[in-house]
Amino acid sequence: MYQVGASKFYIASPQEGKESDIVFETPTFDGHDDGAVFNQISYLGAANINAPKSEAEIHRNMAILNREQGQDQCIRVSVKIPSCSSGSVVLIDAATMQIITSYEVQRILFYAHGIADSDEAACFAFTWSHGNSQESAIFQCHVFRCDIPEAVRQVSACFAKAFMRSPPKPQPSLMCDESQGDLKPSSLQSPVSTMSELFIFELTMDIKEEDSKGGYYVVPKDRSQFKLRANTEKQLCFSVHQVSSVHQRILHIERCFGVLVCPGRNVRHADMRLLEMLSMGNDPGSNKYIITGQWDSSDPALESLNLVEEPSSANKSYVTVAIDLVIRGIQEPVRLQLETKVKVYPKNERFWNLSKRQLVQQFYLNLKELAASDTNEPQFEVISVDTSGEIDRTNKSLGITLSGLMSLQLVDPILSPKEEKEDEFRDDELSDNDEPMLSGTGNVSKDCSAALLEQWSEALTKWTQTGTRPKQLTHLVYQGIPDALRAEIWQRLAGHSEDVMDKYRVLITKESSCESVIQRDINRTFPAHDFFKKAGGLGQDSLFRLSKAYAVYDEEVGYCQGLSFLAAALLLHMPEEQAFCVLVQIMYHYKLRDLFKDGFENLNMRLYQLGRLLEDQVQDLWQHFQEKGVEEHMYGSQWFLTLFTAKFPLHLVFHILDVFLLLGTDTLFLVALALLTSSKKDLLQLDFEGVLKYFRVNLPKKYRTPKASAQLMKKACSLNVKKLHKYEKEYLTLKNAQDKADLYGNEFERLKNELQFSEEDRERLRTEVTQVKEMIQREVQRANDERQRNEVIISDYKKICSQLSQRLEEQVQAGKILESQERICPKCKGISENSWVDPLSADADPRLAQALQRVRELELELAQTKLEHVEAECRNQDLIHQLNAVSSELQASKSSWLNKTLSSFKEAAKKDGASLPARRESKDGMVRDAA
Repeated sequence: MYQVGASKFYIASPQEGKESDIVFETPTFDGHDDGAVFNQISYLGAANINAPKSEAEIHRNMAILNREQGQDQCIRVSVKIPSCSSGSVVLIDAATMQIITSYEVQRILFYAHGIADSDEAACFAFTWSHGNSQESAIFQCHVFRCDIPEAVRQVSACFAKAFMRSPPKPQPSLMCDESQGDLKPSSLQSPVSTMSELFIFELTMDIKEEDSKGGYYVVPKDRSQFKLRANTEKQLCFSVHQVSSVHQRILHIERCFGVLVCPGRNVRHADMRLLEMLSMGNDPGSNKYIITGQWDSSDPALESLNLVEEPSSANKSYVTVAIDLVIRGIQEPVRLQLETKVKVYPKNERFWNLSKRQLVQQFYLNLKELAASDTNEPQFEVISVDTSGEIDRTNKSLGITLSGLMSLQLVDPILSPKEEKEDEFRDDELSDNDEPMLSGTGNVSKDCSAALLEQWSEALTKWTQTGTRPKQLTHLVYQGIPDALRAEIWQRLAGHSEDVMDKYRVLITKESSCESVIQRDINRTFPAHDFFKKAGGLGQDSLFRLSKAYAVYDEEVGYCQGLSFLAAALLLHMPEEQAFCVLVQIMYHYKLRDLFKDGFENLNMRLYQLGRLLEDQVQDLWQHFQEKGVEEHMYGSQWFLTLFTAKFPLHLVFHILDVFLLLGTDTLFLVALALLTSSKKDLLQLDFEGVLKYFRVNLPKKYRTPKASAQLMKKACSLNVKKLHKYEKEYLTLKNAQDKADLYGNEFERLKNELQFSEEDRERLRTEVTQVKEMIQREVQRANDERQRNEVIISDYKKICSQLSQRLEEQVQAGKILESQERICPKCKGISENSWVDPLSADADPRLAQALQRVRELELELAQTKLEHVEAECRNQDLIHQLNAVSSELQASKSSWLNKTLSSFKEAAKKDGASLPARRESKDGMVRDAA
């Protein structure tokens, strides 16, 4: 076991009963020697590195040195890590406790730890620059190994804090030098040096939005909030000036280091968004310093400030704004941070009554003057920065003196949670009481009368002697366990186990898949309590380990949202190990974990029981809820899952836990019924939205005082909830009937879906059939058109063929006549044979030439006919396979007929060539007939 401050941590081998020697000493803010010292560390050595900011290169050197350096070859050291960047990492010899060397944090370039589940898991390293100039610098990687691997995480956390820009500030205070006559608030008790001096700066903020002409105008602001438009470019305008007396020194603002903004309040520094700086400088006409920053409405980090709020919504949006000022004489920038309400309207919203109020706050810088330096100007160290809250000057004169300013009521950030919340309650009353109370609010009194202590002492003695709960214990618990005894009584009531405590020491060393969810939730757990307020502080670290350990322990449920509130309530009374044991008992023995199982089935049953109790015992309120549509889960789910720890004041939360550990789950119904009964009069007057707002805002505030909480618990303990078992049976019966109805309903839906699918298929097939019919009709019509066109073409071709055949027959007939004439007259035939003349010769008979010319015309006509035939074939490609056969037959017939005709013509021409000249001579009387 090793410890950090007041908290204890355990190594992975809890079987060893002794504590480890390693001790992490928490920083002590004495101004000189603050930091954490880690023992049982081996220095493996240093190696030159070319890329000092490369994590891969550092891991490579880490692996080499870890492999080469054995346990006996290492240097045993203790490592001291400072709490801020102005310190140095110091190596101390483990044997002699002498300082070996030191490394300034500001010259450390990179830090890395070993990869989990590897051989270097227990190692860490950092790179450091040796040399006074960039040219002579040598970069080395220094590697260390922890004897306990789990300590690496704590080392990494300390290095992360050491890399912060400024050292941690002590507790703030507003006490001032009495010689200046300044007033000291009575609520502040932290002493400060008599050398401290209080400086007051007044900050005025305006928000401007872009108009349709490209300019910017001041947005309206009423008494409590700015009115913004969604998705509109904005500017933040600040005016800062020092409010000083005649004899007080003036602090000069040199520049603004940055303007930051973040949605919400109580935000972390890492969540703040840096805006673009438009302008900064002194106002020539006054002593004010003017700053303007550009707010980009499209920035994803600020998207929540573009969400338009419903008019009936009770939720209020907040925005946190900060400016970092560089002031002469102060080394680090001074942050002035304020929070204000905003309401987001649609982009086209118009505001008729423009009330241009400015947000004015005063900041109180408590500075400590340092020793004189070489320069004549004084140097200061910031002790605290406090704010007065918003100042309303609508009815006040602007000429306020310093004494008047100092007499204003101050809101001190270190006020107790009770004082702080009482101040906030007053603000809520001025703002229609519409802000919910932060969880972790309230101060628990530790006072206890002697008579009550005597009664508890007697009860505890009997309890110890007999081993059973004494009879008077119930009455005492109903009144509330004294805060000083709660840790012991809670453990006795819950029945904690040492075995579970031993398991916790192992569980915190294991990893969990819920770590990111846990880390997100713990930042929202008890933000009003100082123990859990600081990010990375002891409270949040303990809460993280406790929540993670339970998530590893209960694998079935794991970590559930809301569990952190119960764990935080336990941590406020006992160490982690004991809180874990009580938490396990509450979840298992008291069956709180059943509420989270099986889809919150058990929670639904508990809410049904609550509704039945309300129906039987507060009939009029139940009827009102039924009429307004308010269901039990809308207000009871958070109550039951968190054991009323999320929203109510701490004194009531602890009292509820007292009774719960005594009575068990019946307490849930007793308290819930008491809350509803006590608030019946108010709830009956509200509608749906009003009821929900009342549960969220007004109801927790009713029990801000211990007296009101005690009266509530007294009433709760007097109620009767004996019918819970009957209601449980009713629920199971209804659930079985509902399950059957759901089963039948599912079957009906399945059959209905199948029928619907069948109808859709039938309709689809019907559509397809219609489409096919239409397509067939179109194809038939097209085929008919094609057939008719083809018939016309074939008819035309038949006519052409008939005409050609007729002409051919005429020519053949003429040839036959000529041939018969030649056969009748042998003389003509002989003359024709003897006097045959080539018809192609020049002396041919003109008639023969005419006949040949006619033949050529017929041949040309035939060629033209063929050409028309080919063109017809090209136009009718669809019928080419039919026309080819017809064309072939026609072509064959034409060829045979023409050949015969030509042959006849040639023979007839030969015969005519011999006989025709003799006839012509005889006719003319120039040649006589030989006969």
